[in-house]
Amino acid sequence: MLMESDEQTRKWWQAEFRLAHRITFGSELKLELTCVNIGKTPLRFEEALHTYNRVADVATARLRGLDGTHFLDNTDSNKEKTQLGDVIIASQMDNAFVNTQSAVDLVDPLLRRRIRLQKENSSTTVVWNPRQDGAAKLQDLGKGEWNRFLCVEASNIMGAAVMLAPAQEHTISAVLSVAKPASS
Repeated sequence: MLMESDEQTRKWWQAEFRLAHRITFGSELKLELTCVNIGKTPLRFEEALHTYNRVADVATARLRGLDGTHFLDNTDSNKEKTQLGDVIIASQMDNAFVNTQSAVDLVDPLLRRRIRLQKENSSTTVVWNPRQDGAAKLQDLGKGEWNRFLCVEASNIMGAAVMLAPAQEHTISAVLSVAKPASS
């Protein structure tokens, strides 16, 4: 899919850009988003590849690979905190884990699988689930749907926003693969 800045996009963002979103299906799912600065001035932007992962029950799923990582908690005024152990969704979560380049594993013991998210040119990882209270405020989630997904996003947000000089381009990518978990 290709998109370029025009009159409509300039109503909400005064940038000159070209975007290409490429999706490759196979034994892995690969998502790529390329932004080219086609303007005459530097371009600063944030980006995220919103990957909604199906889980049997978000309360039993675990996200591994972020232990010891600092994050900004968007449900608590973006206070900086440190992750201890696996990420467990016990309440509404909207966390931006900073300085992350490594893969993370979403372990779902009920579906007996592990989803690995690998990424390139991404310095933050966003983990989001609204839980029941947050989902009630969203029109695009049906009753109980919040319980069956965990969004784990390759991203560059806030302090990790991308800066492109004129004619420069940047590609962020996420690769998802599914395997049986080594252990729950």
